[in-house]
Amino acid sequence: PADVADLKESFEAFDRNNDGSISRRELHSLLHTVGHKVNSHGLENFLTEFDVDQSGTIDFEEFLNGADRWIKNKASAK
Repeated sequence: PADVADLKESFEAFDRNNDGSISRRELHSLLHTVGHKVNSHGLENFLTEFDVDQSGTIDFEEFLNGADRWIKNKASAK
């Protein structure tokens, strides 16, 4: 629960227009902030992988699933 609250806070920080989703532009900013330098192709790959409903944006549920996978991948790489 504390982790979800932290992730919700992070999500809201990147959802700059407060519409409940992270747009391509907001996603690019998020990825840059966490150290992933991506070009437009890389950004599209992230959207394809995490935008399950294919809306063109990342909602909070999709964000949680993506963060969970990213954290698990990072932990297994250690």
